[in-house]
Amino acid sequence: MKTSLLDQVRCLLAAAALCLEDPRPRPRLADLGLALLCAANPKTITSALEWLGQDQQDWSADYRLFSQTQWPAQAAFAPVLTQALAHPACCNVARVYFGQDDSLLRKTSKKTFGVSYARDPLSPPFQVNLVLGQRFVQTSLLLQPGGPEHPWRALPVCFTHAPTPKIPKKASPEEQASLKEVRKKHRLSVVAVEQLRLFRQQLDLQPAGIQRILVDVVDGGYTNRTFFEGLPERTEAVGRIRKDAKFRAYLPPQQRQGARKYGTPLPTPLEYLQDAALPWQSCAVFVAGQIRTLHFKQIDRVCWPKVARARPLRLILIKAAGYRLRKGSKLLYREPAFLITTDLTTPAQELIAAYLARWEVEVNFRDEKTLLGVGQAQVRNPQSVGRAPAFLVACYSMLLWSSIRVFGDRRTEDFQRLPRWRNDEPARPSTRDLIRLLQQQAASLMNQTRN
Repeated sequence: MKTSLLDQVRCLLAAAALCLEDPRPRPRLADLGLALLCAANPKTITSALEWLGQDQQDWSADYRLFSQTQWPAQAAFAPVLTQALAHPACCNVARVYFGQDDSLLRKTSKKTFGVSYARDPLSPPFQVNLVLGQRFVQTSLLLQPGGPEHPWRALPVCFTHAPTPKIPKKASPEEQASLKEVRKKHRLSVVAVEQLRLFRQQLDLQPAGIQRILVDVVDGGYTNRTFFEGLPERTEAVGRIRKDAKFRAYLPPQQRQGARKYGTPLPTPLEYLQDAALPWQSCAVFVAGQIRTLHFKQIDRVCWPKVARARPLRLILIKAAGYRLRKGSKLLYREPAFLITTDLTTPAQELIAAYLARWEVEVNFRDEKTLLGVGQAQVRNPQSVGRAPAFLVACYSMLLWSSIRVFGDRRTEDFQRLPRWRNDEPARPSTRDLIRLLQQQAASLMNQTRN
């Protein structure tokens, strides 16, 4: 008998509830996770209790799950991460790909823990705006469950609150110096590196996990010295860089004399791109709904003294694709991309495909904010402020992984018929499709129970 989406999600929630040492609140946590996915927007704890029919009951125990009960928020992601790493069709045998990025959850009150002014990512380039919000760092496991001609899928496996401690105006010089050192430990790059160390440890616990390389894909905000020097062992990084970055030639250790660590200065990434003497290479990757051909150049063993010091790196230059989704539509990908990586052995085609798959992390952020309302939970306790959004993101990850397990990440006849105006067949179910199907199956089960 085929397992339903509801049964798969409930199994994952039950496994995640085992992170509670006390067995009594475990069913409450599992029910609350299902209700957060099925409840109406905004998906707050109150709306979840209303969906469960408990709006007229004592609600304090549900809020205490996030404010007083001791359990690590990261443990809620453990069932998805463990099963996905062990699934042979989803993870490369030799390499496991992760994507990292940070997101700003907007707030309206300055009094909530971790809320501060930050740059609005939606502000125009000619006028930087400031908004109130909380900063979170997310790590997602990048999979391609349907094969090389199927879209990638990003499964969130960590969602960490990364507030920057504020320095009081009346702090003494000693207190200011101490707080400045504490602020350095809360930088986004430091939080991202700590997450990678945790995943490296968990990957080593898997069968033959020590032999597998962890490859992390990031954007330009993480290609800095703090991130590159903090990478754990058997972990590689791929990130975007500026077109005017300064490189030096790699100098083998036996050729270094005195304080000399680097060779001669090298051209910038833009100059390499414009160099006609360097040959172009081609690769076919799945992007924007179909297989497309990209042209790239690669330069091996370069040094970036300001970031990676004398560590050899590889530079990958991608020519602007410049394609249109349909005739007469807007020209996309008009600018080239410049990538830097610490991985000197993996084929460049595979690293390019993984970097393009990092866009799925942005898809996660869109779904989490618009469909799930992550950050809208009406909690004020310092512990709840970070734990409630993380638990909702973990439930979202369980929903995506259940779709892969049950439907192979494909849109089958189990879902609602598409509107008549849709003239295309989606390759995979959307998050809205999954939530609707989960709501239908949950409502059917509740009706059977009442009868």
